[in-house]
Amino acid sequence: MIRTKKRIIAAGIIGNVIEYYDFALIGFLAVMMGNLFFPSTDPFLSLLGSFGAFAAGMIMRPVGAMIFGHIGDRVGRRFALMTSLLLMALPTFLIGLLPTYTQIGILAPILLVVLRMIQGLSVGGEYASSIVYLVEQSSPNRQNLYGSFVSVGAKIGMALGSGLCGVLLWYLGEDVMGDWGWRIPFLLSIVIAAAGLYLRRNLTDNYQPHEDKTIPLVAIFRDHKKLFIQFLIVASVIWMLYYTLFIYLPHWLEDSAGLLKVDAGKINTISIVLGVIFIPIMAMIADRLGSIQVMRVSAIATAITIVPIMYVMVHGGFYGALISTALMTLLLCAFQAPIFSTVVHGLKHHGHRASFTALILGSAAGIVGGVTPVLMTSLVEFSGNIYAPAYLIGVLSVVAWGVLMGIKR
Repeated sequence: MIRTKKRIIAAGIIGNVIEYYDFALIGFLAVMMGNLFFPSTDPFLSLLGSFGAFAAGMIMRPVGAMIFGHIGDRVGRRFALMTSLLLMALPTFLIGLLPTYTQIGILAPILLVVLRMIQGLSVGGEYASSIVYLVEQSSPNRQNLYGSFVSVGAKIGMALGSGLCGVLLWYLGEDVMGDWGWRIPFLLSIVIAAAGLYLRRNLTDNYQPHEDKTIPLVAIFRDHKKLFIQFLIVASVIWMLYYTLFIYLPHWLEDSAGLLKVDAGKINTISIVLGVIFIPIMAMIADRLGSIQVMRVSAIATAITIVPIMYVMVHGGFYGALISTALMTLLLCAFQAPIFSTVVHGLKHHGHRASFTALILGSAAGIVGGVTPVLMTSLVEFSGNIYAPAYLIGVLSVVAWGVLMGIKR
């Protein structure tokens, strides 16, 4: 039985390992890829182009969420998981083979954006499908824990991606890394994809599509519009914090805190590893104390502490930045760990769960999370205030707390 549960968890999270491995590469290599695919005399415009390609893929997530959520509800969770994994793995590998702007001109950034969009489409289905699958396979007193394993998989993927880039940067040097070394992490993604297909080849799924023929999305907006909006607001704040921490922050630590690229990369990798530890711990606490209660406390704690945290990052040197980032990671994990199971069980009708979960988390992670690096970069650039991201997160955390106070469980 234990072995079966471990297999279920491994098969459920492997897609998220691939997904966030790629996101870590985009975050770590943003400046290099900006120069290679979006060359400009203004470094800000090159970086914005790189983050823009990231955003293009993320914005496709709600579309993928609608498609694969419908497949998960109408056909089955297993079919959605297998299809999304296959469609997600190929673009990551192909990015490693792309010619750069100096080789084929404007076609290079176009191809990069197209691959990111295909990837985003499949990711929108993968993320929610794996969450619903894991929560439905869990025991009643472990639902937050099982749901959180998706985030564990994501952080493992980010740790692999960030760690590999850090090792390559150290071994090859920045010049070689910017020349051809950046391709290596993308090409190695095929190994993780092969492991994913192996783990999911005999995936068990006892889900039976419901006899109700109403299109799930129609039923959701007809019968559960208020709950949908409430969860969407909370999830959007969580994923803005998530992508600020793991995608935008390494760049911010270089520019605003004056850290070396290698040191910012170390802090990013450590924070991801801490996330792997913190997320299941906070999920188990939520299983005991209640999901909504834990998220309420996390939201208000984030609102109060986010500005001081980023202040210490700037003025505390390497270790001040490391400790502050660790605290920020803890807050994120407490905020995020309960959201998965809570959204899945937001609807009693299991025949609409995949679509409900996919659209909420796909929109929050895709639209809000996807534009977060661009938004934060632009806020700092045009306001001239390096703490602008902290102010925005603080205000939105108060909004999320207010929404959570209105959700009854």
